[in-house]
Amino acid sequence: MHTQHERGRGARPLMCGAIQSLPPTLVLDALTAASVDDESIDVMTDLRCEVEKDHPGLHAGVVRLLYGSRPETVWTQWVDWRAPAGVLVLGDCPGERRVPSGRDDWCGLFVDHPGRCSFDLVDPEHEAFMAANPAYRRLFAGGAAGGSRPEGPSS
Repeated sequence: MHTQHERGRGARPLMCGAIQSLPPTLVLDALTAASVDDESIDVMTDLRCEVEKDHPGLHAGVVRLLYGSRPETVWTQWVDWRAPAGVLVLGDCPGERRVPSGRDDWCGLFVDHPGRCSFDLVDPEHEAFMAANPAYRRLFAGGAAGGSRPEGPSS
């Protein structure tokens, strides 16, 4: 079954969405990859590739958001069916677009990522969740089309 975003001309491209788990041996690496004066030290271990579907090269998923003075995020990369072998700190993509509501919509990917910026991609998992949960659709209805994130560039 195809969603409305997969059919027809002018359809927005899909996010890859390949899944992988961060090996427990990399959690400490993720915590120490960058030091920031931040109380939040959440490490994401359930990963989804966030770049455009059918992208060249490695899959990439966010491991840890950094709220320091530099716009960067801790990422990991992997090849299909193989666990990530390391983590790396990558600068945030400077991609930005203005949306009709006047709010900024930032790209949540890394500098020089393959494919289009995240704000141009459709996340099929998010779309399915929203379709199945009308209450959440109403919560997001006040925001910009495409689900603009007010958190800033490292979301």
